[in-house]
Amino acid sequence: MVQGSLVAGIRRILKKIKLPGQGQMRKPGPIIWRKTVMKKIVASLFLMLAFVVANSAAPTPGKTIDRDSTAKGPALPAAPSAVVAVYLQSPDFTVRELKYRVFYNKGEVKRIPLTDYDFKAAFTDELMNALAEEKRLEWREQSADETIDVVGLYNRKVSMPQIQADRLLLVNIQEYGAFLASLAADKFYIMARFKLIDRASGKKLWEKKLYERIDLDGKIADMQADNQKGLKEGINKVLEKVCAKIVAEMRKSKL
Repeated sequence: MVQGSLVAGIRRILKKIKLPGQGQMRKPGPIIWRKTVMKKIVASLFLMLAFVVANSAAPTPGKTIDRDSTAKGPALPAAPSAVVAVYLQSPDFTVRELKYRVFYNKGEVKRIPLTDYDFKAAFTDELMNALAEEKRLEWREQSADETIDVVGLYNRKVSMPQIQADRLLLVNIQEYGAFLASLAADKFYIMARFKLIDRASGKKLWEKKLYERIDLDGKIADMQADNQKGLKEGINKVLEKVCAKIVAEMRKSKL
């Protein structure tokens, strides 16, 4: 429709251009006549140029233009996918107590089962929340139907599992619990090892050993009351700090 109106306009202008010997008997001077003709020719050329531009900008029939994608530019490649596999060597809460004596210090180790509390699940949840800030990979938790030998893969003793992922984050929690000392605050501690590997080649991309100690908000003896409610809440608080710290270390590295 736009093209038809432009062509009609050009034709109307060209019809108005009168050559010598046409129309009026009395003609203007040669200079004035040439100026008039040149103006009309320039106007015609301008309309022709507008017609070409409009024709080139018009979309091809049957083809739509995605203006949003054009404005945003080419789509960025998808981030590699990564599966997080967590292994907990012992579910029990380990208490290491140092008792001071006059001539020597005595250390004791106790194992406290946590009732109605899944430490591995709590740790995995906090780790996945922290990993959401690491945008270079698309993270997901190991599914129930995926078998991943964390310790075997960490020590390169087993072959890579067939899973739908580009990367694999291995987490081996060796021990967790609390340090008790009569002259100091009770401290939560955790010992774990992290390794990010490429699933196709088995190449190590990142590795970190974690040995973290954080002050608890109270004494372990008092936190075990009311079905260990205070102890569980204290563990959840320190897990959030521990996972945020390990992910911050990962973000500093080149994956």
